[in-house]
Amino acid sequence: MLKTFRKITAAIALSTLLLAASAQGAEVIGHGDDNTGGQVSGGFSLFLIGGAAGGPLGAIAGGLLGAWAGGEAQQQAGLSGDRYAVRTEQGETLSFRSPNRQFAIGDRVNIDGIRLQPAH
Repeated sequence: MLKTFRKITAAIALSTLLLAASAQGAEVIGHGDDNTGGQVSGGFSLFLIGGAAGGPLGAIAGGLLGAWAGGEAQQQAGLSGDRYAVRTEQGETLSFRSPNRQFAIGDRVNIDGIRLQPAH
């Protein structure tokens, strides 16, 4: 009985891993700028300064202002990354950052975790 349970558990675990690792096909339908790095660093910096100067409300205000300013600074410096909107084969529209690859609208891509890979 215990051996059968272990075999079933192993089969389910293997199936889950294989399904999770498989790439999902999609098509690029949009492109935009990604300023997440600037928003995070600006938001965190001014969150700390605002918190020290104005307590909890200062931290919230500083974090919001810093996120906006950091994103704008990154964009004005021309350091924005790439963000792509894709439509999956199931009809879902999803958004992905792609710091290392560039795609054109209409390109077929595979979704591999949190990144896009060119479809072959």
